[in-house]
Amino acid sequence: MISKNRVAGWLQALLMIAIVPGCGGGGEGAVLFVDAEFDPASASDHFIGLSEANIGVAQTFTVLADGKFEQFSIVVTDGVSLDTGVIRLTVRPLVGAVPDPSESSSIMIPIDVDTSTLPLTLDETFTIFDVGDDPGREVLEGQTYAIVVEFMRRSGIDTAPVARVYGQTGDPLPGETGAVDPGSGYVVNTNDYFFRTFSLQ
Repeated sequence: MISKNRVAGWLQALLMIAIVPGCGGGGEGAVLFVDAEFDPASASDHFIGLSEANIGVAQTFTVLADGKFEQFSIVVTDGVSLDTGVIRLTVRPLVGAVPDPSESSSIMIPIDVDTSTLPLTLDETFTIFDVGDDPGREVLEGQTYAIVVEFMRRSGIDTAPVARVYGQTGDPLPGETGAVDPGSGYVVNTNDYFFRTFSLQ
């Protein structure tokens, strides 16, 4: 059964499309649109926990229309660890089917997030991240990227995951893929993780 929070996320996305301060249609300026997304009606049946033993998770997406990459959202929550931690988010081009291993390839400045500020475990709420005014945000139809979420550090010595990223098993998003990094580099899996991208068009 789909969570009420996911429904609220859809409504928020619709409002974001309809109301963009300082922007308008026609020749007045760009308008914020939802571009690529994976937000099925059914709830998650899978999650990846981020810790020293599993340092990264990624989801690929293909740009659907030319624009300026502005925001993205994923379903990420606090983990089961008693420690607080820090995770880092980037959006990187692909090398083969997996994210470029170099963080410097990101089309946005990395965002560091204190895991204590995330929704509680098992709360399937989309969290929106602003890309800001970083250079390199012009994206073209057909380009492929990966949203990357990585473990950075924790406050204590607990080894349980400090954050969780949610999705579904069985490769439910044709043409895209999830990937995980157990510490030796990203490898493709058969899962896809919930996401939505927004661009100014």
